[in-house]
Amino acid sequence: MGLNKLYERMKDSNELERQFLESLQFNINVPSSIYAKRYFDLRTLAEASDLSFPGEPLSKDRAQKLEAMSRVCEDKVTEQALRNGFKKWSSMDNVSTGGPRQSVAILS
Repeated sequence: MGLNKLYERMKDSNELERQFLESLQFNINVPSSIYAKRYFDLRTLAEASDLSFPGEPLSKDRAQKLEAMSRVCEDKVTEQALRNGFKKWSSMDNVSTGGPRQSVAILS
């Protein structure tokens, strides 16, 4: 399967997901107060962990570059997964780490 066909299927899948969430009346908008709280929580956590945190907001140009880089990486991972026998319906959680994805959640 070519990358163009895979990309088209991914777009179809994204559209299906968008319609599903819309039918559930799932709201992905984040109130500015919640956004600000999480921003400052992350900033405080980064400083406490001696990590750098961007000093300025993300510009539209930088956001587009990050999005493009993300798509390239996603395409490579998807292509590799398909070559390794993953089916299109398989969970992608096991692709990059070889096991279930684990992340630490910070709740306040």
